[in-house]
Amino acid sequence: MRTECNAVFLFIAELTGSFVPGSGTEKDKIECGQKDYIGFNFHELDLSEEADRKDLHENLWLERLYDELDDYFGIVNDDGTMRWLAIDLEKYRTESYKWTVPIELDASASMLQYEGLLTGDARLLNMTNVIGDTLEDPWKLKGMPRMMLKKAATPMLYGSSQACHELWQSNGISYTKDDIERYTMEMANGPFGVANLLKEFIINNASPSEDMTVKIWNEEFNVSCNRWRNIGEKTKAYKIWDSIDQQYNVVLHTDTKKIPDLKQFRRYFMTLLVHNLDSQVANTVIGKVMNKYGWGIPIHDAFIVSPAAASDVRKWYAEELTKIYNDRDQILQDYFRSIGITSAAKDQWNTLKSKVEHIVGKFQANPMALK
Repeated sequence: MRTECNAVFLFIAELTGSFVPGSGTEKDKIECGQKDYIGFNFHELDLSEEADRKDLHENLWLERLYDELDDYFGIVNDDGTMRWLAIDLEKYRTESYKWTVPIELDASASMLQYEGLLTGDARLLNMTNVIGDTLEDPWKLKGMPRMMLKKAATPMLYGSSQACHELWQSNGISYTKDDIERYTMEMANGPFGVANLLKEFIINNASPSEDMTVKIWNEEFNVSCNRWRNIGEKTKAYKIWDSIDQQYNVVLHTDTKKIPDLKQFRRYFMTLLVHNLDSQVANTVIGKVMNKYGWGIPIHDAFIVSPAAASDVRKWYAEELTKIYNDRDQILQDYFRSIGITSAAKDQWNTLKSKVEHIVGKFQANPMALK
């Protein structure tokens, strides 16, 4: 079957949620999308509920894709049997087709992907589909809903100083003592533990200045501290004559001086590393898309493209991830040096490396790192 058609089925399965991560391979996910198309499956939504209204766009996208596939296969009547036969016979198709409905290719937690690439941890790379055949969900923790884990782990691994229960509270998520213990254990052990150690290493050892030049992979640029704190507050009292009340009133004025809060600024440098790598990869990939296909939209770690471009986009994304893995030592050396991390942190770095489960054999990123 043509790769662009398979790309549409993969995206359909992503939209409907019919494929359960961890249950199969790319082929299995394609088959889930095919079954969705044959059955014209949609989300069952109650549009009187705000939560369901937020998912309405997915049904609209599915409807347009189903209609597009009917046009692709030349199906006139709403007939599931004809759709099944068309899919089965598609391998004999010779004519080309101009797709009009785009699809989205989204990274499986790019933050965790880059942390896996930089540390070389096989578990992080496997759970984010950079390696391995079984398609996984990186936000999976036994006994905890997916969104609950993601809402706490994402900001924490980016450098947030808030505890998990504070992050859950701010997102309106109820929790128990067992949830806190379960989450804390996960952040201390396994692949999440390695990602957390990398974040802590950077925050604890960075020695930034107010204005500095930073180097990340192929880019070198300037950053300035955007965190400030007040010092040296001095309050003076002034007598001001009130002509109405015919008396002096005392007015207090406090002078203060703002200085860069470099301690808090250190929390920025994990985010900077991940987001910059994200942007470099996105710029490279979308540049190739524009050159070959003339249209595409990058959104952080996702790409909205024609189904005809999907196979290339996945290949190009995987190529960039492979380059980062191969360059990881130099990337980290340059970055650490530019943010003031010195050899004094060597023991802490060795502790982090001792927790890493390394890849066996030659590394080659999987194109399905983009879902």
